[in-house]
Amino acid sequence: MSGPLDVDARESPGAPRHQLVLVDGRTFAISDENGRMWAPTHGLVHDDLRHVSRLAVMIDGSDGELLASTAPTPLSAVVVSRFDGAESRPAGVLSVRRWVAGGLRQDIHLQNPSGTERVWRLRVELATDFAHVFDVKAGHPAPELTPEPAGSGWEIIKSADPGIRTRIEVRPRPDRVDPDGALEWDMLVPAREERAVCLTIEPVSDGDAAGLAFPCELVPADAVPLRRLDHWQASVPTVVSTDPRLSVVVDQALDDLAGLRIFDRDHPERVVIAAGAPWFMTLFGRDSLLTAWMTLPFDGSLARGVLRTLAELQGTVDDPATEEQPGKILHELRRHGAAGPFVERERYFGTVDATPLFVMLAAEARRWGTLSDADLAELAPAVDQAVAWLLGDGDSNGDGFVDYWRRGPEGLSNQGWKDSWDGITSADGAHPTGPIALVEAQGYAYAALVGAAELAESGWLRRSPAELRDHANRLRGRFEDRFWDERGWYVLALDGSGRPVDSLTTNPGHALWSGIADPARADRYLDRLMDDDMWTGWGLRTLASTMAAYDPLSYHNGSVWPHDTAICAAGAARYGRWDVVERVVDGALDAATSFRGRPPELFAGLARRDSPVPVAYPSSCSPQAWASGSVLLLVRALLGLEPDASGELRASAPSPARAPDLRISGIGCGGQDHTVEVREGAISVTPE
Repeated sequence: MSGPLDVDARESPGAPRHQLVLVDGRTFAISDENGRMWAPTHGLVHDDLRHVSRLAVMIDGSDGELLASTAPTPLSAVVVSRFDGAESRPAGVLSVRRWVAGGLRQDIHLQNPSGTERVWRLRVELATDFAHVFDVKAGHPAPELTPEPAGSGWEIIKSADPGIRTRIEVRPRPDRVDPDGALEWDMLVPAREERAVCLTIEPVSDGDAAGLAFPCELVPADAVPLRRLDHWQASVPTVVSTDPRLSVVVDQALDDLAGLRIFDRDHPERVVIAAGAPWFMTLFGRDSLLTAWMTLPFDGSLARGVLRTLAELQGTVDDPATEEQPGKILHELRRHGAAGPFVERERYFGTVDATPLFVMLAAEARRWGTLSDADLAELAPAVDQAVAWLLGDGDSNGDGFVDYWRRGPEGLSNQGWKDSWDGITSADGAHPTGPIALVEAQGYAYAALVGAAELAESGWLRRSPAELRDHANRLRGRFEDRFWDERGWYVLALDGSGRPVDSLTTNPGHALWSGIADPARADRYLDRLMDDDMWTGWGLRTLASTMAAYDPLSYHNGSVWPHDTAICAAGAARYGRWDVVERVVDGALDAATSFRGRPPELFAGLARRDSPVPVAYPSSCSPQAWASGSVLLLVRALLGLEPDASGELRASAPSPARAPDLRISGIGCGGQDHTVEVREGAISVTPE
């Protein structure tokens, strides 16, 4: 996921290593670990516009000495500093508590631990530039504006569009406002007491207030977002294990997914998942569908919400500028006014894989018992239209493979998950010309057709099950004829002339996950994945180090993406290669633990023998939806958890040698919760 434009991610400025990122749906805040927003990529963003570009708290002209900085929840943070210390008296303590949801609330506490009263000057600097998030990501800020009085508070108004503004309230009111718009208080703090200031910032977009969830008069614990988070944590499965890595990374993944959820005001029961913070806090077709698929055993509401929302946004017309076609599933939803295809539009459809993934998820959610009859009745027309796209416009040159080519001048030249401009290369480093048929897209299309046949058997779709299975079987035959390379792997793609794009990549691992691959060839490919040019010890390189375009610090040509590694592990589980599953899961859990339990969007493809820790990639999203979901998929793959033909939950892994003792309570399948246990290598599944 690189966004809507062909911009190499390396052009984005590298953010400081240690920073606070808070997320709640369409709102996020990013600052340094002191809580200061000052760097080009810092700020408070809502609905793709930055409403705060600068925020700093100072005491007597100093921001103090940092003592602690933490984010106890995805949408809250605490920063503690000391200041004004001397040998003759204790230092003052500055405690800043921040919450993000529909805006930002910041409580500033000054504590005086000494035996005499003290007076400090508290200064809050605040500004915004209303830059679009694409410009923020690229490090291209706009001129800053500072607050001006408005009613009982202050406002910053976008001069070119008064419907866009930032509202500011403070309690108590400041003693003065300097010419630069900074707010100042003379804080007299009695001995061994504290004084506090509450600051709230609420974005207004197109005249509509964001709906500040943490106003000053509300106890934060009573706010809807925190109560919603508490409910999520109480309702999702719990993992207890003798392996300390498992509980830590699963708990962190579930917390991060909770923060990335977006709730629709018009449909409060409909929950979708944003792709990742800070740059992709919006609905993405591919990312949201894969994340919902990974999360199915832990929370089915994401699958229902993502499917229903994407069905509403499904393509209806042919528009080359946005790549829209009838039946096609959206790639990205953005606020208009950005660059590329979003200058005048909010929807972009430049993705080859979201449409088959949509059908795959609908079928998989039905297998898990997540979709009701009412859900299926609502979704069936969209699934029918998506299948029609797969068998029609999805194959632009009529060769029997799903493919893509850039139809609009501003869209993506590559439209699979490796969608950077240089993400698709041959073994010699050459860039193919389109239309391009990706290996994983054929796997997704195959699984979509098989899933659609199951839905058709139950009477939900218009096409006959036999017709859909025939299409699937013929695709599988063509796939084996054209995509296999006798060196031991499936090629990355076919180019516009039908020639193989022959590099060794992880993309075929996605095809294995879909079930399209021949078992003997799948075995050979999985053996190849475990060679040193692909396996780093932390995860799988997206491109083998023996390929000409390999770069361990590239976005898609040799880096490690946790979701990609997890899908390859799931593919290995599908073909019964438990040795590969266990090795990959073990390395991936080590990597996640090294990132404090939160795997980032991607990290460098450096070998473990050369680097004792996984190396972060500059400007990588964290938390990122499918990176967090990858943890849940790893657990599922390790145990071989799948619903059987009758809808019962089964664990197919044969006494996993590396699986620690563990207990997962609350895995949902077939409308019933289950407990999954591993004890001394034996796996049991028990309905609760």
